[in-house]
Amino acid sequence: MADKRFHRPVHKTVPMQVWVDVDVGIAETVQYLNTIPGVRTHASCQGTLGEGGPHPYRPEVMSTWTDEAFEKLRAEFDITPLGDRWGLVHPRK
Repeated sequence: MADKRFHRPVHKTVPMQVWVDVDVGIAETVQYLNTIPGVRTHASCQGTLGEGGPHPYRPEVMSTWTDEAFEKLRAEFDITPLGDRWGLVHPRK
């Protein structure tokens, strides 16, 4: 059976902490998101607002979520959906 979100075979998995390098300006958000049941973070960037340049963008964390977790996310963050149960989570400032 294929997982429709990722178009790959579904294998049994276990949650595991891994070490990653995260931009200092978004690290606290990534850490918090990973404590919410049903949320997984996959990539992040602290954004470039205030740094100049022609295309500034706000901080973001690419995440997947369950339907239940989405209710908590949208109450606390701005969400840019990119597909079924995944997208960009933006801190509100």
